[in-house]
Amino acid sequence: MNRKGVFLLALALLVLLTGCWNRRELNDLAIVMGTGIDKIDGEYVISAQIVNPGGVASKESGGMSQSAVATYSMRASSIFEGIRKMTTVTPRRLYFSHIQVLVLGEQIAKEGTKEVLDLLFRDHEVRPDFYVILAKDATALQILSMIDPLEKIPATKLYKSLETAESAWGSIVSIQLDEFIADLLREGIEPVLVGVNLKGKVHTGTSIGNSQKESQSTLLRYHEIGVFKEDKLRGWFNEEESIGFSYITDRVDSTIEEIPCNKNNKIVIEIIRNKTTVKGKVEKGKPQVEVSISAEGTVGEVACRIDLSDPKTMYKLEADVEKQIRDKILSAIHKAQKQYRSDVFGFGQSIYQNDPKGWEKVKEDWDSQFSNLKVKIKTDVKLRRTGKVGNSFIPFMKKE
Repeated sequence: MNRKGVFLLALALLVLLTGCWNRRELNDLAIVMGTGIDKIDGEYVISAQIVNPGGVASKESGGMSQSAVATYSMRASSIFEGIRKMTTVTPRRLYFSHIQVLVLGEQIAKEGTKEVLDLLFRDHEVRPDFYVILAKDATALQILSMIDPLEKIPATKLYKSLETAESAWGSIVSIQLDEFIADLLREGIEPVLVGVNLKGKVHTGTSIGNSQKESQSTLLRYHEIGVFKEDKLRGWFNEEESIGFSYITDRVDSTIEEIPCNKNNKIVIEIIRNKTTVKGKVEKGKPQVEVSISAEGTVGEVACRIDLSDPKTMYKLEADVEKQIRDKILSAIHKAQKQYRSDVFGFGQSIYQNDPKGWEKVKEDWDSQFSNLKVKIKTDVKLRRTGKVGNSFIPFMKKE
């Protein structure tokens, strides 16, 4: 190729190598890890938890102690306005692409979340794969301001704790923004969100000293599931009902079931696997739903005189666990039907998927149909192991 050809080829390549028209330097950005939105006295309170690179670096290198984050808040008549006004107090422009959690105040949830979610879902900078949680009996700002000794960034603590709790305790569910919006839009299902509250004194938990104590005086705790009707919070499932919800929606990875064996003692069963199937249809003009639970468990703790080597004992334990799971499921269904009239289980969605023609007949009156729906529950539990030992040694210990 001659020189002229090389020159033309290089010129063509240079035209294709365009720069980033909207590039921004990292030093000019404030990386937001967590966002909180409250509503107080008719105004929005927007909170943003921003990473402090100097604080993170100082803790990793053993330098002077600094906070790893800075949490800013701003009151405004709209959420968009509040985010923009926050630039008057932050030295850098807020960058929302790395949000891990969005904390919504309870008042916001009760009045309706669609305006909040529309803004975040619409913004091209915000990815919709972060978790949405509800501040219960506290404000979103208080939740975001909590300091933990194991995590430098409180938003990361909320993120990791949620994933850990969901895998180990059946009453906790993790819901991302896009999943919440999908449940708002789909027929025959209503959304839910997990709640987080404070255990202890708020002013203590928001100080750096809270993270330096051997035993924290204030803790964050995920607790109970918020039930929505469209985009508004109707109320809460208690812990037992929340576990029942998780069984129905096939969200239980592992959890604990306690079976009383006498007045003061109990046997603890660890559920290690669970599979739920929900089948819905319309027969003779009436919707019908069947929930089938298939679970496996192990004996985790025994504090009473019982012969685990006897097959009859194991069969009895399996039946007791099946009944307990069934009771939790029925309790959750009853509250959703009679108190909240909200199909958070997706029974209508199951009918739509399995019997589309039948769904067309009942969907216009689904609120009433759901409230009077008879749900058939089938539970099957198999206990596979009893741990390293068989019968417990506790009942045979010498009495003092």
